[in-house]
Amino acid sequence: MEVNQLFNSFTELYRPYIKNVQPILDKYHLHTAQFLVLKDIYLHDQTTLVQISKRRSIEKPSARKLLKVLIEQELLIVTPGEDKREKLLSLSDKGTKVYKEAMSEVTALQESIVEQAALDEQEILAAIRTFEKLKNIL
Repeated sequence: MEVNQLFNSFTELYRPYIKNVQPILDKYHLHTAQFLVLKDIYLHDQTTLVQISKRRSIEKPSARKLLKVLIEQELLIVTPGEDKREKLLSLSDKGTKVYKEAMSEVTALQESIVEQAALDEQEILAAIRTFEKLKNIL
């Protein structure tokens, strides 16, 4: 098996997947990157820009722009941290509602794709382990 094909398969999957997810996110006036930051904050309440940037592997200026939009949409609550320069980020009630609704629709899409591909649990777990190993190296 060609090693290149592993990475080619991933990149060939990414675009069509995003093309299918984006119409769901459009209903909530979100782009993929904004949704992933919203998800990160949902999973890590009371987090900071720096922490999001590290976990999502995005530059701080890019994270700042994403957060600005989410704040303008009233999806986030910003509270001062112990250090006055630090700002803690949480989802607002509206942000939690938007995240849960969008995530429910995205999950339904993902389940449909997995069902159509007839993937079993072992195949899914093997793919997850593979992507995690590769991510940890990168």
